[in-house]
Amino acid sequence: MTRANHRILKVISMWGITGLLGLLSAMSWVVAEEPELKDAPEIGNAWNDPRNPIRVLYQGERLDLWSLQPIHRSDVPTLAEQPANPIDSFLEAAWQQQGRRPAPMLDRAAWIQRATLDLTGLRATQEEVDAFVADASPDAYERVIDRLFSAPTYGEHAARLWLDVVRYSDSNGFDWDEFRKTAWRYRDWVIKALNSDLPFDRFVLMQLAGDELLNGPPRDPEEQDCLIATGYLRLGPYDNAAKLFNEQDRARVEVLTDLTETTASAFLGLTMSCCRCHDHKTDPLSQADHYRFRAFFAATRFSDDLPIDTLDIQQEIDLHNRELQSQIDARATMIDQLRKKAADSKPIDAPKDEELKAALDDASRADWERYASEIASLEKTKRQPETGLVMTDDRDAVDPIHILYQGDHRSPRENVEPGFPSVLFPNPPRIAPAKDGASTGRRTALARWITSPDNPWTARVQVNRIWQQMFGEGLVATPNDFGLTGSEPQHPALLDYLAAELMSQQWSVKSIQRQIATSMAYRRQAVPANVAPSSTGSSLNGSAGYASARGTLKRMSAEQFRDSILQVSGLLQHRTGGPPIWPHLSNDVLQANPAVLDDNETKTKGWYPSPESVQSVRSIYLVQKRTLRLPWMETFDLPENTVSCPKRELSLVAPQALSLMNGELATQAAQALEQSLSVDLMDQTQVNAPLFVERLFQRVLARKPSPEEAQRCCAFLETRSRQSLALVLINSNEFAFIP
Repeated sequence: MTRANHRILKVISMWGITGLLGLLSAMSWVVAEEPELKDAPEIGNAWNDPRNPIRVLYQGERLDLWSLQPIHRSDVPTLAEQPANPIDSFLEAAWQQQGRRPAPMLDRAAWIQRATLDLTGLRATQEEVDAFVADASPDAYERVIDRLFSAPTYGEHAARLWLDVVRYSDSNGFDWDEFRKTAWRYRDWVIKALNSDLPFDRFVLMQLAGDELLNGPPRDPEEQDCLIATGYLRLGPYDNAAKLFNEQDRARVEVLTDLTETTASAFLGLTMSCCRCHDHKTDPLSQADHYRFRAFFAATRFSDDLPIDTLDIQQEIDLHNRELQSQIDARATMIDQLRKKAADSKPIDAPKDEELKAALDDASRADWERYASEIASLEKTKRQPETGLVMTDDRDAVDPIHILYQGDHRSPRENVEPGFPSVLFPNPPRIAPAKDGASTGRRTALARWITSPDNPWTARVQVNRIWQQMFGEGLVATPNDFGLTGSEPQHPALLDYLAAELMSQQWSVKSIQRQIATSMAYRRQAVPANVAPSSTGSSLNGSAGYASARGTLKRMSAEQFRDSILQVSGLLQHRTGGPPIWPHLSNDVLQANPAVLDDNETKTKGWYPSPESVQSVRSIYLVQKRTLRLPWMETFDLPENTVSCPKRELSLVAPQALSLMNGELATQAAQALEQSLSVDLMDQTQVNAPLFVERLFQRVLARKPSPEEAQRCCAFLETRSRQSLALVLINSNEFAFIP
């Protein structure tokens, strides 16, 4: 079958019979032949080279996409009143062209609440608000941002956003959904990396190829982190039951497919899932591009038994265990002598130990029992090396990567070698051997290219994610899709300015985030972006004619909501990582999920509630199973973690109100609030109601009540309990939404 006919069959099988109606119009791309890259001469890294396989495949179309253009450090616009922050210059110049005015400023109390929630995921306290409002120094805003950056809670919140993107889970998924006992090490590494502002290019390199940076066992904690970071490569779903049905090949292909598509979307904003089975329908990506990219992972192997301890610790463990083993061997020798003594005194064909013991005198039998007991005790004192969810290469077992017809692993076609998206990088990559000689070096080559200044995607994608964290929506509204069907940038020049700035600042994420957080744009009130300005600059809702980078008030995420409820109630426990905490779930929930009903001897398939005393940790430390998401968190839009989640979709639905009013979390928090405030006030009588109301507002909303609020709350307390009033404030919009 010719390759052109093969492509026609792909179209028919993909579209079905009805798709034949459009077949003739599709023939222009169906019959186009893609040159064999391995035989092609050097092609310039430009889409206008007539030999470029994508130009040939798509006949020169689809190549003017904005995200394919080189990153150009845009000139900062010049305005009559020049802002101090370049971000404001770009935005205000665009708003002036649109005939819009910058939205009014937030008051200081609202701004610090916004900044604290955006950067740490927690609320600003009354003391923090009061101190900032009273601070008249010119660098007051900057010092708040720097304080938030230095807090350990910064990394916990920022890590949650990254874990969404890389589909983090503590379990395998599929029918068994086994618990991954060491996945938490990757989660803790991400928190530490973001707190320390690990340069993003290093952040990428360690996740994709940390193991290839080592020459033997890790020598220090930094090298240890290189191994732990490769947990990224293991986070995808894995069907551990495939081997029971002789489907290991399918499971292996699914792992490589997930790695290819997640890496492309997370780091490059490319939808390579769309060209797994056929050439991309909209973007300049061929099916061959998908499999060339996949070939970078062709030698990867699970290495969950690989020790991740530093070399000195491994040597210490080895010495300790050798000494124990010598003691064990000595006792085993004594038992062997007793076996021989028994066998000599009473020959038995193939005797069992119990039969041999019975043939011994009482003293010898007691010696045997003592030696066996001592061996068992010594075995228990052996030290086991620490392990993690780790991926490495086996250079002697590199999977051949074929283009798969319709993505079916049972239908391999042409063999391909590693390669980058050929629209810009059609030539084979230069792959250097890894340091230790045991790995292929393929993933290092991929990571180096991803953060190369010649790559137009990575820096743009990353600054867009930072912008989204701070403003609720990115400059590109589709963070994982920088293609033709994705959104175009709202401010292309600003996007490129920030991307160039990220690279010039040695890939420091905090430097970009600080520039955003200290801008005047970040201080402005939220204004809906879809309100068109009127000729008078006013409208019924009062927002037309105004412009803001923050389009709307944003409800807190599931984690922010839960953590803030625990925070204001005084129940929140801070910790520094470790294995996940398992919440208590009702039998109704557990019985409805077969993945947790059939446990095994390794204790990886059940549900294992943690002690009540440790339940109130930050949400990032709660266990995340793929087939059983925590009900309260799911109600508040906890995303599915089977695939990359580029952006939280936040809803406002009735079950959320019911969970807040009647759920166990809010009830316990309201009770704890009432008790702690009442103890402070001592007197439980109605006389102290105004003071209780004031303290309650300060704790929950970080402000004093207005006179009307105080009067109405005191009236409420005449017939209802203080706990009920605490519950009311936890349910308020002011608490639920980020300014």
